[in-house]
Amino acid sequence: MKFHNRASMSRRALLGAAMVAAATASRGANAQESTPGAGSEVAPQLPAADLPTMNEQGFTFELESTWSGSFDGVPTEAPVYQLTLPTFDVAAVEELAAKFAIDGEVQDQGNGTYMVDGNGSLFVTSELQQYVSNEAAPEGELPDDDQAVAFAREWLRQIELLPANAGDGYVVARIEDPARVIVSVPPIEPENLLSSYPAITITMGPQAAIIEAAFRWATMSTGDLYALLAIDTAWLEVEERRSYLQADIPASVFEPGSLISGTADYTAVDIAYTSSGIPGQAQYLQPVYAFVGQVTVVTAEATSGPYAITAYVPALINSQQPVG
Repeated sequence: MKFHNRASMSRRALLGAAMVAAATASRGANAQESTPGAGSEVAPQLPAADLPTMNEQGFTFELESTWSGSFDGVPTEAPVYQLTLPTFDVAAVEELAAKFAIDGEVQDQGNGTYMVDGNGSLFVTSELQQYVSNEAAPEGELPDDDQAVAFAREWLRQIELLPANAGDGYVVARIEDPARVIVSVPPIEPENLLSSYPAITITMGPQAAIIEAAFRWATMSTGDLYALLAIDTAWLEVEERRSYLQADIPASVFEPGSLISGTADYTAVDIAYTSSGIPGQAQYLQPVYAFVGQVTVVTAEATSGPYAITAYVPALINSQQPVG
């Protein structure tokens, strides 16, 4: 299945916020030897999956959770992807600036950070390459979602910055004032990517004018297959309230920070992926379980819902799990 609620997680990156890492994983040598990767006798120790320790709305959940789906066909192992960030020097930044038709001089700010200002601006580090146009946004209508995605991909193709493994893309958000549509282009693999990295984010104005583009991309290589936590054990993490929850509950119904009590019925589970690793060190995409269902909220005054809910549980054996 495809997760369409990942856009809500991506907005944090669009606002420039860093992803929040879960607690550091503790994996002993004995555990590694008992669950080796398929390609080696001992798979490398991995950092914990990057999952927020609190949901985006700041809800506190007290839910009775039930499972009415089937665990048949859930995989018992999955690959981990290693990410390699690009590196830049002055010449590489000059070449990148030329693709955006920026004619300014490269300013080396030290520690692998560069700036170019001219008819537009470019900020470059290994983790982020950000282009901002200095052209005034035109008047008119925003493109619809399909048009915005198509325009974004075509613009990337024309400036020769569309990666070979780029996926289709999707609209993250539409803003009324000023009129903007924001498109994210993730890699084609792995599917169900929860994190906003790696991805290219493009902000458009009316008439599909490019306002800004942020490149958080990396070369991906498939590493070892890792044994996954037994699915019934992962379900216990949800049932016993130790998973990260993302619920699509409207702010008009419950204010951020509210206590959400009620029942959640989960009917499906799939493997999703999120980033892991401390910035500046080895970075990975690793699997997590995503249990999908509906939550019914019960208060003293009324019952409301159902609303979509997803519970995330890190899938690697012995990864320390966040409390949602």
